[in-house]
Amino acid sequence: MITGKRIVSQAHSATDYISLSEAKLHLRVTSTADDAYITGLIAMALQTVSVELGYQVQKSTVRFGFDEYVGLPQLINPINGTSLPSGNYLRVPSRVLSIGHVYYIDEDNQLTEFAAADWISSAAPFGQFGRDIFFNTAPTNLTDDQTKFVVECTEGFELASATGVDPDTLFPSAIKHAALLLVGQMYDNRQAVSFGAASHEMHFGFKTLLAGYTISRLT
Repeated sequence: MITGKRIVSQAHSATDYISLSEAKLHLRVTSTADDAYITGLIAMALQTVSVELGYQVQKSTVRFGFDEYVGLPQLINPINGTSLPSGNYLRVPSRVLSIGHVYYIDEDNQLTEFAAADWISSAAPFGQFGRDIFFNTAPTNLTDDQTKFVVECTEGFELASATGVDPDTLFPSAIKHAALLLVGQMYDNRQAVSFGAASHEMHFGFKTLLAGYTISRLT
C-alpha cells in the first residue's frame, strides 16, 4: 500500500509547457498589465490538471512510499523467470518515464538503497501507465511501521518540443487545451462565487480532454 508521495524536483517550469504568449492568445489579451497574474494561472492550471490526472504533468522526480508489497506471493519472477525469494513486488501508479532508485528503511530508520542487481522493473507499458518492480532479494531488517520502501522515479511528460524521445511521452495538446480552459475560467472569474446568469459545464470540455490520460488507481 502507498503511504505517500513527494515531489523531489521538476525539470521544467510551467511556462515551458504553456507559454505566457499562448495563454494570452487564448484569453485574447494584448496588454502586459496582467502578465504576472496570467503566469500564476498557468502554474495553477497545470497543478490542478495534475491532481485530476493522478500524476505530475510537468516532468518531475518523485518518491513513492510503500508499507508493504503488493499482490500474492510468487515463486517465479514473471519478468525474467528467476526465483523470487521475497515473493512479491511493488507497483508504482503513475505515468512513469523511468525508475531511478529503490530504497528500504533499515533498522536504524535510515533510507538505504537497494543494489541494482536486487530488483528489476517491468518494461515500459503502452501509454507509460504504471510500473512494477520485482525483487530478487529483500532485507529482513525492516522496522518502520509506516513506510518500508521508497521508489524514486521520473513521471509526467516531456516538453512538446523535445526531440529524440518516445513520441508517447510528449506533452499532449489535449492536456494543454484543458489547462488553457482552466486559465480562461479563472481569468474571467476572480471570486469564489459567481453572480448573474446560470452556467453549466461545457460538453466535451475539461474532463473529456483529460479522460484518455487519467490514471486508474493500481492495486
